[in-house]
Amino acid sequence: MGGRKNSYGYSEYHGRGGGRARTVLLFIIALLAVLLAAGAAFMAFMGQYLEYTENGVIVHWPWAQESAAPLPIASDPIEVVSDLVDVTVEPTAPPEPTPPPGPVYEPIGAVTVTAAQLRGGTAAQAVASAGGTALVVEMKDIYGKLAWQSQAPLAATLGTNAADNLTAQAVQTLAQTTDLYLVARIQCFRDPVLARNWVGSIMTRGGNVWYDTLGLGWTSPASQQAVDYLSALCQELADMGFDEILLDSAGYPNAGEVKVLATSDNRPEDRTVPVAAFLERVAGELAAKDVKLGVYTDEALLPGDVVLSGLTADVLANHAGRVWLDSKAGTEQYTALLSAAGWENFAPRLVVKGTAAGEGSWYK
Repeated sequence: MGGRKNSYGYSEYHGRGGGRARTVLLFIIALLAVLLAAGAAFMAFMGQYLEYTENGVIVHWPWAQESAAPLPIASDPIEVVSDLVDVTVEPTAPPEPTPPPGPVYEPIGAVTVTAAQLRGGTAAQAVASAGGTALVVEMKDIYGKLAWQSQAPLAATLGTNAADNLTAQAVQTLAQTTDLYLVARIQCFRDPVLARNWVGSIMTRGGNVWYDTLGLGWTSPASQQAVDYLSALCQELADMGFDEILLDSAGYPNAGEVKVLATSDNRPEDRTVPVAAFLERVAGELAAKDVKLGVYTDEALLPGDVVLSGLTADVLANHAGRVWLDSKAGTEQYTALLSAAGWENFAPRLVVKGTAAGEGSWYK
């Protein structure tokens, strides 16, 4: 190995790769110079796009200048301006409820039978022999006695129950085995048992219990206890299998010495109010059991006469499903009055005494 000698006679040693290292060093120096020049040029070019703020440097890139404006800072309130639109909503009327269909009335030919005929099994044949389609039997008589054993507490207290339930069982059998239309007739306020036990007793102006031409006392349609009792009896008869409950003496007495009757809470001046309330209650309770309400009347509703019973044409038209007329009550008169009160479908609903021709309803 040789080298150049210095002034002391020693030669300098530069290693085995001294020339290559010098080349690399020169390349690095040149590259750094180029990068420095490029950086300076870039900074000179980007100077117009730089913004120096207290939060640092913000770069506004030239290619983003045409894009949408930057979104506001979240903390800034955003004001939205829009035109107010006046919307008017017209109120719509609620749909009118559809009334449930009323009961259907078919003409009937009603034949009255006794409880003995029912118990003996001959009642249906008696109706057929008379050309009837309906059976009528009295289940509460003018003496206040019942033809069955009621569960109403007052019946047991007053001793009005029948000795057995054979009549009720016969009714149930007919209801289950025949197509007969079954009608239970009950005396309502002509009830001497209630009257003598001071249940709504109808009184004279002298303070005594009033008696009709048969010597029977009456109770009052204004008596809550009497009405509750009759309501319970009607519902039991409906459950027994009857298709219609026929109310007799369903108002105040209208025959006999009525001029001596006292005006009181039991017999108010306007007798239609308690009578209508009673019929409305019973009609509603029977309708819930799909049983019809019939009302018997024997009062001649003549123009100018006071309706002593409280059973006016309006009361009957509003609450009675059928009106059963006594022979003393004029058919033409009741037809005109009930029609004026809004009653319809007369042929099956107005039941006249005797056998009627045509398609009307009758009873005997």
